[in-house]
Amino acid sequence: MKKTLFLSMSADGFIANTDGIPLFPQHAWEDWCALVNKVGNVIAGRSTVEQLKDDEMSSLLAPEHKIVLSSQDNGLSESGWQIAGSPADALEMLRRAGVPEAIIGGGRAVYHSFMRARLVDTITIDLQPVVFGGGVPVFGEVLDPTQLKLLDTRPLNGDAIRLRYQVLHEVA
Repeated sequence: MKKTLFLSMSADGFIANTDGIPLFPQHAWEDWCALVNKVGNVIAGRSTVEQLKDDEMSSLLAPEHKIVLSSQDNGLSESGWQIAGSPADALEMLRRAGVPEAIIGGGRAVYHSFMRARLVDTITIDLQPVVFGGGVPVFGEVLDPTQLKLLDTRPLNGDAIRLRYQVLHEVA
């Protein structure tokens, strides 16, 4: 199964502002949801899923498989999310469902845990036309250096750019 880490990021490298809110242009959310819905799944963290509760934008997110990484349910399964205790558990759930590509879709702790476990094949970054000046970094904690190979780029909605990288899992 292909494993794609998919994120929107400000031009200064943040996935959310200092309040933890991803204040990107409206079309950024639509682009993200379109890819997630097309692939049919998303793996997200508890904080990301809780931000979507009672949010009208959540109606745009409709993949067949929605998995939240969390050690506790906290009512998340009532809103249609399956609970996984680890990145490996989440991937196993999707593998059993016959999913050919897993979308790792947010937030910082989820991105970090998948990268630390070396469970990412490609990274898709939607570089958004906004500067936060500070905020939530993509991975949070320090990771081992990881080499990437640019696969392609394409413009999104005039002002944003989608970058797609292959993660090189070279043995040093």
